[in-house]
Amino acid sequence: MVDAGIHWTLPKEYFIKINVHSFYLDDPLLNGNRSGIGIVFRNDRGTLVRMIAGSLRIQGRRLNELYAMQYALRRAFFENYNLLELETDHGEAYWEWMRSNEEGVRPEHQSVVRQLNARQDDKNLALDVTVINEESNLLAAYLAEYGAHHWTSMIIIKGIFGRVQELWFNDMGLGPVDPQFQAIHEEDLVETDNDGDIVNAGFEANIAVVLEPVVDQEMV
Repeated sequence: MVDAGIHWTLPKEYFIKINVHSFYLDDPLLNGNRSGIGIVFRNDRGTLVRMIAGSLRIQGRRLNELYAMQYALRRAFFENYNLLELETDHGEAYWEWMRSNEEGVRPEHQSVVRQLNARQDDKNLALDVTVINEESNLLAAYLAEYGAHHWTSMIIIKGIFGRVQELWFNDMGLGPVDPQFQAIHEEDLVETDNDGDIVNAGFEANIAVVLEPVVDQEMV
């Protein structure tokens, strides 16, 4: 299926949505990487439940994207996610997979496409695969870029970092992440005088440190 929408959308009730993105460079980065892959798992509330980023030693973006989708489905299997919506912004990889039984595939793609077809044929798995606009896939694209520059293997990420919160908030319509829009608990307020000494620490006069603003949501 092809979705021409320009915004990320929630999956169906009880489904996990997986967004994948990859790229390939003719000239390697300083760390030797030529590819980047980003994978994002979100539930039907839009909550981030898993992120994966890194690089594979694969030649070509289409093959990278096929392996990104296969890697995402493998991760979903181990996490016991059986209701899935898989989204990619690489139409050529999508169509090669979807038309593989009728038109065949490139010889170097046969192995990964065979594995993708095996996941699609799993009677225990409900799987919808969609091609989306790049503007609907910005978080996965960011992870691919970050992963390529920082890691030479695939890394499972457990926390929110960098621009992840900004891009996630944008997808969900939650507004800016600028500090002025972030609320903190009243008891965590700390005021100082001109010398930097604490003069007011909210309800707790003995607090001696400035606490960081509360993150709205942690990954599970």
